[in-house]
Amino acid sequence: MKRRATLEEQEAERKVRRRIFKSGFWVLTLLAAVFLLWKLSSLLLPMVVGAFMAYLFRPLKDRFQIPWLHHELRVLTLFAVIGCALFMTGNTVRRHIPDEREKLELKVRIKYKMNEKFQELVGTNDKQKRGGVVAQVLIKELGPMMDKINKFIDLPPEEQELFMKYRTGHAGQPPIEDRFFDYFQANQTTSVYTVQDREPASVRPEHESMANVGQGANVAQSSHHEDFTIWIIAPLIFIFLGFDNGQIRRYIIGLVPNRYFELSLTVMDELDDAIGRYLRGTLMECALVGATLAIGFILVGIPVSIAIAIGVVSGLVNAIPFLGTVIGLIIGLAYALVAENVTPLIPGLNPNDLTVYVCILVFIAHMLDNAIYAPIVLGKAVNLHPLVVALAIVSGSLLGGAWGMLFAIPTVVVVKTAVETLFKELKDYRII
Repeated sequence: MKRRATLEEQEAERKVRRRIFKSGFWVLTLLAAVFLLWKLSSLLLPMVVGAFMAYLFRPLKDRFQIPWLHHELRVLTLFAVIGCALFMTGNTVRRHIPDEREKLELKVRIKYKMNEKFQELVGTNDKQKRGGVVAQVLIKELGPMMDKINKFIDLPPEEQELFMKYRTGHAGQPPIEDRFFDYFQANQTTSVYTVQDREPASVRPEHESMANVGQGANVAQSSHHEDFTIWIIAPLIFIFLGFDNGQIRRYIIGLVPNRYFELSLTVMDELDDAIGRYLRGTLMECALVGATLAIGFILVGIPVSIAIAIGVVSGLVNAIPFLGTVIGLIIGLAYALVAENVTPLIPGLNPNDLTVYVCILVFIAHMLDNAIYAPIVLGKAVNLHPLVVALAIVSGSLLGGAWGMLFAIPTVVVVKTAVETLFKELKDYRII
């Protein structure tokens, strides 16, 4: 009897030691995880991006079924098809990128047209007279911004010299048109709209200045190398997860105790379904917004290639709520300010009012997105209050910049779905 009591005491002490060991182990594991996340925080974003790309790739991989082909070979074939498609797309885009001469012409035209529109706005086209009180107020408020933009897009001396070479024919290309040369000459006499008081800068020795420039160049080069080293992890994660055939899922499920097996499986399935519905709905919504803007811009006279480019960029950025139409408005207005020889496809439209038409089209696209595209296409995939969406985007911007804004809503969807499903299943299984 005494021996039995001793065995029971030893077993109780063993259970206590086991609990202490497990508690200590999980505390140390948690501290180690927090420490690693803190030290390797720069790797977190590339890892998330790589995993996100792999998740988007998975439905395509599941549909690409070749029964007689091994899984790894099937994935390699699909990678090759995607690589060829990306190469062809990049090659097409590269052909539409302006060359050296076209960039010079574009900068000259942008500066001339922008100042022309600004002078029309403030009523100072006639150099013999100044505008009224309203013009003076506009110049005072907008003048500093215009001066900064002019300084930013102005051709430096080496580019001015290169422009003059292209003016007479350079590198086997025909001479620059007379109108661009007229714009170039007009830009040389563009006045400064504001005169700001500048404090005299402290004079530094030339050798110190050159040393600082060299040091800055070395720091920038080191930073770019570090960014490349960090972001190389994203395609690696994408490739390795692309080859995954359910092993990671089975491994995670295998770590769960048997009594929580069905609970864990249900939570993972609900998360997978919620993320899939959100991504599919978001991609469809972005495509509809981009197509709406592109078609509208074509109808008001913007060239097809430029209209499609604006639509694609706006549609992609629309993955961040409230931002797609804003980008479309900015790019559309920027082009409308420098557009020439615009011929609207809709009869009766005045080409001189292109900026007004751009604003109207972006407003229509925004209303269609809020009233039709988002409710019907997304449906209940997100089901978040607008205030929650706004707070998530602002918080994501503060934490991770543009990437934080992009992943803010998916993160909220994942957390919301996981918490709701977990609590529901815990109640169904009478665990809580």
